[in-house]
Amino acid sequence: MTQTSSRGGKSPLIGYIGWIPAVIVFVIIIFLTLQTGNESLHTSSGIAIKLSKTSMFGTYGYISESAAKLESFNALIRTLAHISEYMALSFFIGLAVTLNGFRKEMRFFYMCFLGMAVACFDEFLQIFVPGRYCDIKDLACDFLGIVFVAGVIFCLGRLFKKAKSSGQDRKSVRRTFLNIEIDNITFDQAVSTICQMAELKERKYIITPNSDHVIKMQKDLEFRQILTDADLILTDGTPLMWIADSLGHPIKDKIPGADILPAVCKEAAKTGKSIFIFGAGEGVASQAAKNLKKKNKGLKIAGTYTPSMDFGQDKEEVDKAIKAINARKPDILVLSLGSPKQEKFLYKYKDQMEFGVALPVGAAVDFEAGNVNRAPKWMRSIGLEWFYRFLQEPGRLFKRYFIDDMKIFYLAWKYRNEVVKYRDEDSI
Repeated sequence: MTQTSSRGGKSPLIGYIGWIPAVIVFVIIIFLTLQTGNESLHTSSGIAIKLSKTSMFGTYGYISESAAKLESFNALIRTLAHISEYMALSFFIGLAVTLNGFRKEMRFFYMCFLGMAVACFDEFLQIFVPGRYCDIKDLACDFLGIVFVAGVIFCLGRLFKKAKSSGQDRKSVRRTFLNIEIDNITFDQAVSTICQMAELKERKYIITPNSDHVIKMQKDLEFRQILTDADLILTDGTPLMWIADSLGHPIKDKIPGADILPAVCKEAAKTGKSIFIFGAGEGVASQAAKNLKKKNKGLKIAGTYTPSMDFGQDKEEVDKAIKAINARKPDILVLSLGSPKQEKFLYKYKDQMEFGVALPVGAAVDFEAGNVNRAPKWMRSIGLEWFYRFLQEPGRLFKRYFIDDMKIFYLAWKYRNEVVKYRDEDSI
């Protein structure tokens, strides 16, 4: 049975209206920014003088007698004004984002990102206003107001409003998510399903899409088709977990290839299934095989094969690689060629190969070989594995993580109103 559920059930008009308060605060901020230096000083000084005469600010009761004290109090007023106006902006951005369907981590991100973008634009604009200049201290105050409100709302949301998934969501397996489909199952279910596939010898394959995959599939239609046709689609990546959770359709488990490979090898050792490792750098696959055998007594390594970097362009080498795999007929074929190269190779030639189930798991083989260190568990648990990998290879990964992968937040917004389709567990 297939059930369709619309997200949130809110009219798009409500989402648009929700931005009006934030836009009003933004206009006020820009209006104040466009005041000249003298006009801005006159405004804040006037407020300082009026407040100094109130009982609430009795400490400054005779502030008019001291220019130094007045200047100090004026500076305090300007600092509080910066913090307050960006607290208001952050709050109303949060309101708009909530009305558009996002909560939790993604609401926090959008509040911080959009608020800080306005703050940076505000300070940049002041460069062109007579008597004004870009002030890092003001920017710090703006950021403080933004993050404070975003943090308070995030904590209150966690404290008082636990997310409740629908009955269909708890039972569902495959469903649409952003521009892809995923199988919403637990880690243990995934391992069990993969082992079952290995027994069938029907050349099935899994995919573990992460943020980078989701972004690539926007333009790479071949890659999108490969994922769509996969027999098992497992979610890899904390940002995807955050997005699903923030939209009210949480994913049961994050299931990265780096965790799947050792878990599947452990089960394969118990059931006598064979594994063939294809790819990775020179000597890496064989070392990974040795390490996996040490960890899993009785694990059958059918073989390893490391092709050249550009082997996909060489028909003879492709044929040689396929023959090497077919000679061993592994139950589980592990590919470590990098994405999307490994997925495209598998999809193109899978009908010519003999295996039970294929696992394109990329760097998981390097981790098992000890060639690349994996992030500590505590960093993985809070979604910082990407940052650990960046520190290891900053030159190669800077563009991917800090430029390309930022598009995931745009895609999250773009696909926030997509219909969510559920399939029963028996459909897998």
